[in-house]
Amino acid sequence: MEADFIEPVVQQFGNHPAVTSWEPINEPHVWIDLAEDPPTPYCWCDATRAAFLGWLKARYGQLDVLELAWGRRFGDWENVRPPTWRYGFSDWVDWRTFHAENLASHVARRVQLIKRHTASPVIAHAWGGGCVVCPHLGAMSFDDWKNAEVVDKWGYSAFPMAAGQLQMVGLGTDAARGAAQGREFWQSELGSGDYGSGLQRQGRLRPEIQTMFCWESIRHGAKGLLFWQYRKESHGSEFGAFGLTDYGGKETPLLQAMARVGAVLQEHAELFAKAAVPPASVAILFSYRSFMTDWAQNRHNQLSVDCLSGYYRIFWDNNVPVDIVHEERITLDQLQRYKLLVLPMPVALTHGIRRLLMDYVRAGGTILSDPYVCAFNGDLSLATEVPGGSLAEVFGCGEDDISCPARKPVELRLLGESYTVTGSHFRAVWKPSAKSDVLGFYADGGGAAVVANKFGRGCGMISGLNLGLAASSGESISDDLQRKQHADGDNAAARAVMALALRAGVRPDIRTPAGVRASLLESQDGSALLIAINTLDVHTTGEIQLGRFRMRLAKDLLGNKTLSNLTLKFQPYESKVLVVLPDE
Repeated sequence: MEADFIEPVVQQFGNHPAVTSWEPINEPHVWIDLAEDPPTPYCWCDATRAAFLGWLKARYGQLDVLELAWGRRFGDWENVRPPTWRYGFSDWVDWRTFHAENLASHVARRVQLIKRHTASPVIAHAWGGGCVVCPHLGAMSFDDWKNAEVVDKWGYSAFPMAAGQLQMVGLGTDAARGAAQGREFWQSELGSGDYGSGLQRQGRLRPEIQTMFCWESIRHGAKGLLFWQYRKESHGSEFGAFGLTDYGGKETPLLQAMARVGAVLQEHAELFAKAAVPPASVAILFSYRSFMTDWAQNRHNQLSVDCLSGYYRIFWDNNVPVDIVHEERITLDQLQRYKLLVLPMPVALTHGIRRLLMDYVRAGGTILSDPYVCAFNGDLSLATEVPGGSLAEVFGCGEDDISCPARKPVELRLLGESYTVTGSHFRAVWKPSAKSDVLGFYADGGGAAVVANKFGRGCGMISGLNLGLAASSGESISDDLQRKQHADGDNAAARAVMALALRAGVRPDIRTPAGVRASLLESQDGSALLIAINTLDVHTTGEIQLGRFRMRLAKDLLGNKTLSNLTLKFQPYESKVLVVLPDE
């Protein structure tokens, strides 16, 4: 039993002054067989089957309800088996959701054991960017929001290997912040910029690129940085990899750069602790159920990840703060903070979020949705109309036809402008109601492409194209599940999304020179931290405009200079961190 080990250890060392915290489980997820293609989940042992049967009984109550949901007849509960081969969506989604919830209960059980014997905080962190960016989430079966609920502090690991993955560090950090639900969180396991294992070597990252990953984490709310790791590994599959030092433990330029980041964080610890991420006007919905439905068909989650990360990239490129919200962990009061809620690939939303979306729009909110919304009913059977789940009323249209254009270019006429969108998965044609507005048409005469509808005091907008997917870079930030194909992202799709966001009142608070991404983290005393990063491998110069914030002076914490204005010169991949004092 785990308790036989955990409890004596915590009893012995629970209050030792050298122990700052306890971690019940490292990167909680279900391990998968990476030798298989695609990677496959397990296990189907007797204990797991029994636990799954108990989970199904608690979820469905009666056997006939399960039979209706799965579309099969069993006759007796003992005849119900976990799926082992492709059959449908409902059985596989239940099987993978069970594993995620079983894992969360495992984390909770260990936390409870630890807290019996210590007052030190219990911490935990998510695997490789977290569940939102996991390309094999269906196999690995973990839900950060559920795992984080029982710990005192949360975090996530990230192993970016190139400058172009910076936006994914931002997404992973914002998702970790969402899962933390107001608790302190860290960049808990940042790859040390020296990649490869054993006989496979990829070399160290440039120090300025590794520095970017640090400040990107901080500007999205992380309160600290830990690295994997200080020295290289001497044994095992990661032999010779992941170290800030050289083979003998001596300093490298990478270690020196990380020491400079650490010195700034330590010297100004109180300032960084108090600085808060700016309120977001945009939220992107994470639907675990939709992710699982995607996995049930494709045996990977690349489509769902790219749809979500592409929307994130669009707002990230425009310095628009974004929150990542979970369909099962969001309330109407929380939703009403946002001017715009984006639904990427929302094929199988839960019953609860469907009702919440209607209330949100009715109360004045605006939704922008991908096509095929709620095509699956709550039991994952086929909806009788699309949009499903009563959302046709919100969007003021129904689906006339839908196809997959094989990522081919689609000509779109939207709000008086022409766009050539490449990379969508779906092309849906809408039948608008008499009261809705057609904002966009397919240029080839294919019908309505984007529809907006007034519902209550708000607006439902739905696109026939996966605009976020078209703008995605196709990146990931895990060390062991790196994506092999990457994309530049479709700028036309990005411009289309920003045009639609503008209708909802979304505007950047900060304006920066081309290639620079920035955040203003404000404190209650009126001061603020400006973190700005040049994402390009070229010099750039320009003014950063802070919108409503009126600056008197700024102090460059990395350059030890006082500035009277924010016309800044950036070296390639340079990060700048400034304390900005308000104009009194």
